[in-house]
Amino acid sequence: MCRAVPSASWISTLDAFWIICTDNIGRTIVSNKFQVMAATTMLLCVTSLGPLTAMAQHPAGPTCMDIQWNAEFLKAYPRAPAACQEIAVRNGKNFARFTAKVTSVKPDNVTVRFLSSGGEQGREMSLKPGPNARVEIAGKKIDYSKLRKDDVLTFWVPERALGVISDPDDTASSTIVLN
Repeated sequence: MCRAVPSASWISTLDAFWIICTDNIGRTIVSNKFQVMAATTMLLCVTSLGPLTAMAQHPAGPTCMDIQWNAEFLKAYPRAPAACQEIAVRNGKNFARFTAKVTSVKPDNVTVRFLSSGGEQGREMSLKPGPNARVEIAGKKIDYSKLRKDDVLTFWVPERALGVISDPDDTASSTIVLN
């Protein structure tokens, strides 16, 4: 039960009335007209968002948070799901896409640093190229032997795997060397 009571404050017309209510267990709740209007406006805004939220577009397929990561990979690179940029599904298998910057190239391995979708640099990891394995740079497949420091490349990690491939349709893979 609520009642309006004139306020003793003449400072603002918003403070002209106090609303005094009693809740179902007998507690008295006092608020000014402005607080009641603000609360009512907030409630109306929140309830009107309900239909919009229901109509919001959800991703058509799995997201980076849905993929089953290899346990050893996730232990060594716990922020990998945050660096993942998308998931592709081929023949019922999930592949996570990453972008990385080459930090060093050696005959038997390449070290890269994860890049977030915003371009921030993350943790380094080493890749040991497999036979015929390649990576993608600017949409072109490149042999590991042609990589140079500061190249920005794209690679895919198959779900539950400890390796990378140049794209989800590729079969030649490289091994992730855990540090």
